[in-house]
Amino acid sequence: MSKLWLLIAMILTGIIYAAVLLYFIPMSQSNITLLHCILLGVLFGVVNFIVAVLYYKRNKKLKHLNQQLKSNLMTDSLTGLLNRRAFDQAIKDVDGRGYYSLIFLDIDNFRDFNNRFGHDIGDNVLRKVGETIQACVRASDRVYRYGGEEITLVLMDCDKKNALRMAEKIRSAISQLDHQAYPQITVSLGVSSYPDDGLVINDLIVASDKALLKAKQSGKNRTISC
Repeated sequence: MSKLWLLIAMILTGIIYAAVLLYFIPMSQSNITLLHCILLGVLFGVVNFIVAVLYYKRNKKLKHLNQQLKSNLMTDSLTGLLNRRAFDQAIKDVDGRGYYSLIFLDIDNFRDFNNRFGHDIGDNVLRKVGETIQACVRASDRVYRYGGEEITLVLMDCDKKNALRMAEKIRSAISQLDHQAYPQITVSLGVSSYPDDGLVINDLIVASDKALLKAKQSGKNRTISC
């Protein structure tokens, strides 16, 4: 419907243009007739309409390509999760937006797993872990592949109690993944929260990393908070 109105507007503009032309060029001094002016106006309008539509389509395509490029830059190609670049960008706006929690997750013994079963199966496990986490979190939560087998979650409007509950939900779900073809997949998680464990995001990153290290040193397949 919008294209139809645009076409009508263009044709009317062309007719008005032709009428003005006719006004300034008396018929007695020209072979131009009223019909010629109307046809010229219609042609002018149609040509302008085609140009406008082509420009709109090109602009829309470029906008879509730009959005796709931006999405690709912020997305991990293997897991479909957000990537480290997206995380570094997101944490710039976290401070000052209310309480939140940070979870660091690491797949236990993943390097040994890769060496034993190969990177193809390892990549498949990474994808399954990512999908499982996405199925556990809220729509407002953000999940990032931080690097290698390490995944980070930013939970806005989430205190430590609820963050621990979320971490345990994720840990339990991952431990129940089908592992008939290989050993059970387990993860260790470190949890920190604002303002309990720091007043800026960098403090929470350090705190979650320490909690994760403690979880791995304490036997793995567990969640520890600061």
